[in-house]
Amino acid sequence: MKDLKWIVKFLDEHKLKSISVYDLSSGDEKKYVIIATALSAQTSKTVADLLKAEFNYEEKIEGYNKGEWIVFDLDNYTIHLFLPKIREKYNLDKLYKPKKITAKTQKEEK
Repeated sequence: MKDLKWIVKFLDEHKLKSISVYDLSSGDEKKYVIIATALSAQTSKTVADLLKAEFNYEEKIEGYNKGEWIVFDLDNYTIHLFLPKIREKYNLDKLYKPKKITAKTQKEEK
């Protein structure tokens, strides 16, 4: 099963930037929000397609057509892929800031 570190590493390997992870868990229910920045709509869409395949995601991918803000809800993980200006405009990082955690990739741990 793919876990939080796998997702962060996957996003990093696919050239997404400013990857932030927020822990919104409550009691025994684990819930994480992952926010990352893609430098182009095409990169967002490519990563979205790859995530869809990796997680066998069959739902509609919210925001896919424009590629500016793509959202996946994968049970314990909500993944937001933003273009820089859209991420700055909606500033979800500020909303979740008190819940920020570190999820290091294997590359960072070496």
